[in-house]
Amino acid sequence: MINRTGKTIHREFWENRLVEIFDEGDTRSLYFGGRYLQSRMSLSSPHLLSLLYTHYMMFALLFRQELRNILLVGLGAGSLVRFLHHHFPMCSIDAVDHSPHIINLARGYFQLPESSNIHIHCCDGFRFLANTKISKAYDLILIDAFDEQGMSAQIYSEDFFSMCANVLHPSGTLTCNMWSGNTQYLSEISSILNTCFTGRVVLPVPKRGNVINHLRKQSVDWSDIHRSRQELLTLLEKFNMNFPQMVNVAEKHNLNLGQRMMQLFSNFSLH
Repeated sequence: MINRTGKTIHREFWENRLVEIFDEGDTRSLYFGGRYLQSRMSLSSPHLLSLLYTHYMMFALLFRQELRNILLVGLGAGSLVRFLHHHFPMCSIDAVDHSPHIINLARGYFQLPESSNIHIHCCDGFRFLANTKISKAYDLILIDAFDEQGMSAQIYSEDFFSMCANVLHPSGTLTCNMWSGNTQYLSEISSILNTCFTGRVVLPVPKRGNVINHLRKQSVDWSDIHRSRQELLTLLEKFNMNFPQMVNVAEKHNLNLGQRMMQLFSNFSLH
């Protein structure tokens, strides 16, 4: 159990799991099992993304900022739904979570938006894709299906990612949050992703165990990522996320030394 100085506003056990919600100043946090932080929200600005790994998931905005349809598997406390609905209110969002308890917590304590453009589905993400007749293509698919035990084995599987590829827009992005202490397991999932998708950008989150994967049906066009510094700063101001830092991380972990040097010289030539 982690010692906290905030106020406990909710505490219960369900499915042999301790669930707690704490308020400390302007921050509200959801914990599982007494020590696993699941989500965090600013009470005064609930649309802001408070956890760094969620910023790295929204790196996908560099590929496509015109969003019409979004699929989110793993609702949590609704951070990504709040962010996306705030910035893209006309976008249709399908948010899927297997737990009615989680959905109720997101609605009751974490200001989950109510809108005709937000569709909450209480079911398993695998079954949602397998059993739902989907007539639209998703511009962005976000996979964040975790609990204190780690990644959902059924979600992080070849069958599931193949179904995701089938409903992803040709120029869309699938963003997948990965974390595990088992390097062999992570390697197996990486191989699956390479089988199902052509383009891939890997973003390890600094000082965290999360590795965010951005997958494309087509090869990654790095001109989408190599924006001018002014463009990246404009995005930083608009979305309150450090896009210049994320681009540096993307270059470091996805380009070889020669490619990085070419990009550096290209940047100099633009000034």
